[in-house]
Formats: sequence, structure tokens, C-alpha cells
Amino acid sequence: MATQTFSLSTQAVTTIAANQTTIKGLKGDAKMVTEQVNATKLATYAELISAISGITLTKGNLPRTISKRVREDLTTDGNCQDAVAKKYLENSVGAKRQFGFGDNTTPTAVMAVFNDQGITSEAKLAKAVSGEGEKSAALILAEKVMGKWSTSKDDNGNVVQGKKFKDGLDDEELALFFDKMNALQAARNNYRASEAAKAAQEAVEKDNDTVNDVVDQL
Repeated sequence: MATQTFSLSTQAVTTIAANQTTIKGLKGDAKMVTEQVNATKLATYAELISAISGITLTKGNLPRTISKRVREDLTTDGNCQDAVAKKYLENSVGAKRQFGFGDNTTPTAVMAVFNDQGITSEAKLAKAVSGEGEKSAALILAEKVMGKWSTSKDDNGNVVQGKKFKDGLDDEELALFFDKMNALQAARNNYRASEAAKAAQEAVEKDNDTVNDVVDQL
């Protein structure tokens, strides 16, 4: 298949358009709607990733002509708004790069990888392909407070550390944060100390009761 003539198949576009219609029409219980939206979006991603699976990435991205054509397919017959199409395309390319989806990957195979990786929503997919997926909760919180390095992409499209450090809290907020942190840590330590003292006292009382029971039986 020549790259300059690539376009999404009729089947892929029809499936994606139907999924978008489903998403736009979902109403009712909030939790149920969210679950259905997540499942439908992932089905769209599976279809799109499968469609681009045979394309060789250039510096981690689709060749520009192909990217433009796929986006046009999504915004016309695919029933997607431009912002939605952009997100679908970026995350799909990221998934191909992150998980190594190769030629002839089926939508079913894509969903199997999603299930294996615990990807149950578009947000989790975006996080996984952005390089944020392996960060611990502690690191994520620390970065929100202190800040973090910007990111960029290497020649293979992999996310690497950038050259700018982006602050989290400003200096005044950071000083207040540490004051609150120290106060909460002291309260936590005091509570745990009192709980330990209480447990020790209960252990002593239990031992005394045991001794008294033994004496009473003599």
C-alpha cells in the first residue's frame, strides 16, 4: 500500500462513525454512561490503531501526509469533531509506538493489550502513552507540589526529559505547604504514639487478667 494514497478503510470509518453516534446519544445513569463512553472510545481506538498498524512511523509519528489524511477521514465520514479526531490520532500513534503494534494487528489484539495493561478509559490510555503510566502516586504528588521537568521526544518518538523545569506551587504556597505538612506529620506521630500506648496498656491489662484467672483457679 503506497503511503501517499493511504486512507482509512470504509469499514474502519463506518465503525468509528457509529461509535461516535453512540457516544453522543448516551444518556441516563452517570456511572453507566461513563462506563459505556469509555468502552466505546476504546473500541474506536482499537479500530484506528489496527488501521494504522502497518504504517512505519517517522521519528515516532505518522508521515505528515498520512496523518493529515487520517484526520480528514475522521472529521468527515468518521463523524468526529476536529479536536476529537486530533486526540484519537495522537493517542493511537502513541499506543502504536508504546506497545509496538505491528502490521496486521487486529482490533481484538489491541483490546487484549488494553486489558492486559489495565487501560479502561481514554484517560488511562493517554497517560500510558505519555510516559506517565509508571509514575508512583508519591512521585505524582511530589511533582504537583515541587514541579517537574518538561518533556520532549527523541528521534524515535520516545518521551524524554526536557530542558525546562516547571514549578508546582509558587514560593509562598510552598512555604505554607511545608508548614501544614509539618503540623500534620506531628499530629500523625502523636496519634500513632497514643495508639501504641493504648495498645500497650491493653496488653498489660490482658496479662493481668490472665494472671488473676490463674490465681483464682489455685
